[in-house]
Amino acid sequence: MRSVRRSRVVVLLAVLALAPAYAQEPTVEELETAIKRVEAAHREPGEDVARHVNLALAKLKLKKAKMLQGGGFYFGANADEEIAEGMRLLEMLERGELYRPPLGKLDELAYITDNDGTVQPYYVHIPEAYDAARPWPLIVFLHGYVPSISMVDPWLLSDEFCDIAERHGCLLVIPYGRRNTDFQGVGEVDIFRAITEVKRLYSVDPARIYLSGVSMGGMGAWNMALRHPGVFAATTPMSGQTDMFRWWGWDPESMTPYRRFLVAWDNPEEMAPNARGQHFFAQHGELDHLIPVVESRSMVERLRSLGIPIDYHEFAGESHYIYWDTPCYENAWSWSRQFTLEPSPARVTFRCFSLAYNRAFWLTIDRLKIWGTPATVDASVADDGARLDITCDNVAALTIDLAQCPLRPQAETYQVAVNGEERAIAPTEGALTIEIEPAPATGDWPPAKRKGLCGPAEDVFNTRFILVQGTAGSDEQDLELASQVGIWSEEWDGFADGAPRVCTDSELLHAEIDRSNLVLFGTPETNSVIARLADRLPIEIGDHRYAILGRTFEGDDLGLVLCYPNPLNPDRYVLIYAGELYGRKLSINHKHDLLPDFLVFDSSRFATADAEWNVFGGWFDVDWQPSQDLAWEGDEAPAPRIPEG
Repeated sequence: MRSVRRSRVVVLLAVLALAPAYAQEPTVEELETAIKRVEAAHREPGEDVARHVNLALAKLKLKKAKMLQGGGFYFGANADEEIAEGMRLLEMLERGELYRPPLGKLDELAYITDNDGTVQPYYVHIPEAYDAARPWPLIVFLHGYVPSISMVDPWLLSDEFCDIAERHGCLLVIPYGRRNTDFQGVGEVDIFRAITEVKRLYSVDPARIYLSGVSMGGMGAWNMALRHPGVFAATTPMSGQTDMFRWWGWDPESMTPYRRFLVAWDNPEEMAPNARGQHFFAQHGELDHLIPVVESRSMVERLRSLGIPIDYHEFAGESHYIYWDTPCYENAWSWSRQFTLEPSPARVTFRCFSLAYNRAFWLTIDRLKIWGTPATVDASVADDGARLDITCDNVAALTIDLAQCPLRPQAETYQVAVNGEERAIAPTEGALTIEIEPAPATGDWPPAKRKGLCGPAEDVFNTRFILVQGTAGSDEQDLELASQVGIWSEEWDGFADGAPRVCTDSELLHAEIDRSNLVLFGTPETNSVIARLADRLPIEIGDHRYAILGRTFEGDDLGLVLCYPNPLNPDRYVLIYAGELYGRKLSINHKHDLLPDFLVFDSSRFATADAEWNVFGGWFDVDWQPSQDLAWEGDEAPAPRIPEG
């Protein structure tokens, strides 16, 4: 307690020292200085002030004030008001007062991200009748796509829509989702973090978390629920896509296999079996011209063909914008309130594309046999709870959580049939571990693919990362790498609304190697960090020259992107950009989602969605080893360009 009091006194003095300067109209510079002093004073062990509500929100106010002073007109926004509010939040912090939004009104909160260290907003509406003595249901609402969305001008719900949540006795949270990420990758991370923050501040019933979304957010709701069975009590997509091949007019059979796989694993229809045990209610306008009604109709038909119930309402004669009026929200949220999460269904069907999304209710897939091919599981508990029957494909090992699975409790062994083979399995630490294919006898390096270390490139950015610019080459080479890092950082800011951490190879600290994924720019000759680990990488990297699987590719227009475990820290990734910089013509929102584990590309040619031409690329196997069967040379004919969003 003494250290906490001391830090508060230090920070209060720091803030009060600025009082004469900002008594009338504090400036951006004064708010920024005050925030830095508060952060410095709170660096004592045990204090996680960077995540404190007041400090995070003050940093958001600072960012918004800078945006407002940088030009552009935003209705109802004022830089001076943002600065003053930031100062007030710091003063509240020093009095030990936690900022809480007013009841009955939509208000903003913020947090500091783990992955890129930026401040991100989220928005809450807390009913006037809120009482922390009891748990409350929570509606998680995912917004639609708007090109101009920003922290100053977010996509929010009006009072009349928020009042529907209030009438039904629900807390409401609207994640920002890093602008227009389709709520995938870092956008998905943002949703879960916003939920976590609301749980930290309010009494939330974990069995009554309802997921809802419109347009882009409708697709986000489909994907989130289907990727995470057993999290949401009910899901209500409105006007959302369900098949990106159909929506963009792409022919999956003509696509390079790794690209086809990457598009498929973002498709709700591909994950339809995962809806079993969940509750869905979809809505769509009959005359929707942006996301045709076939997107919902087809998904509904697919689920019903699997024997999975789903409710559906189609607005006759209505367009895409059914969500501009109240009926769809009233329909969705009144319907949701009848459900609580059932974490222990007797049957689980699961289609898994990646170990990043490997759990469904009480079943977790631990290993796959072949990477780049979906795994499927159909697991059923007998009516008497005495037996578990599993049919699966492309699964090497899985785990059953006995705390949730409706098998009889506390048995010495459990009777399990796996693809018709009878087994008696003893539980270990409250779980059944089922080895379907023996784990390969590998050495210490590389580690096997697992959740959090399975790639591809997009997964690198879901946890803490830092860009590392090479400075070991000539002045000309150093300047080129500095330019690439600058371009990459600017594109990340445009995509994820926050500048990433950056350092040079000579500045990289051991602490960052221990805790961060390293995004490395250069070659062993131009980046000293790459030089340290080059002999443990599966690709030999030279100046526009790359060798893998006995093949060598060389040319002035060639570049490389390589995602791999970090030889300096096998619990983290390295992502290497060598040669030409990837993504020159790609939309700002799609710089990473078509990248496999490795790609040698031709920067002068383009294919699907303006992605660079695949010279040689694909997956590493389940043990991070190169495989001829998982790599492809050449590309498909150019396809229509992917629009923004």
